[in-house]
Amino acid sequence: MAILSASLGDSGQDVRATLNGLVLIGGRSTRMGQDKSQLVYYKKPQREHLTDLLRPYCDTVYWSMNPEQARNESSTSRPIVIDTYDWPGPMNGILSAFQQHPETAWLVVACDMPLLSTRSLDALVKGRNPAKLATAFYDSDGRFPEPLLCIWEASSKLIIEKAIAVGQWSPRKFLMMNDTHLLTAPDIRELLNVNDPAALAALKQRS
Repeated sequence: MAILSASLGDSGQDVRATLNGLVLIGGRSTRMGQDKSQLVYYKKPQREHLTDLLRPYCDTVYWSMNPEQARNESSTSRPIVIDTYDWPGPMNGILSAFQQHPETAWLVVACDMPLLSTRSLDALVKGRNPAKLATAFYDSDGRFPEPLLCIWEASSKLIIEKAIAVGQWSPRKFLMMNDTHLLTAPDIRELLNVNDPAALAALKQRS
């Protein structure tokens, strides 16, 4: 059973929603030059590792894929969400997940956070405020919301659709402009994004 934090609405009713996990693996990885979700940091592909990390907190963990990936991995037994829209970026995966299961909240994690651990996930889930549209950490600069390690509540779906309709595709800007519960990460290093060969080499040199 997923770990859920309690919050009551004005009516006194519990406003929690089921929490599903969403590992974003649908990017093109053009800067890295290879599939970031298939990189191995912990003896298994990163997408498998993140799935294992998320499973204790979520009812079901899905992989968010673009249509080409879905065709190439048609035999996968993992629950998947296929990008529904033509525009690029993580909002495609997030909104596609809501189209598939609009009644749930989504714990979204990008596949390029190799230092993420249960320490951060514990803090995020325990700090969740379901009365807000989303719960997120401040990013690694401590200034803006980090949208790709974030709980997106079911109530955010309609607001996301309205933002997309006026061309606002940035999940960070969405969180900045809307009712987001922001937390301080227990270890800011866990928010590190590894997106290119130089960053990957630097990480390997550090470890």
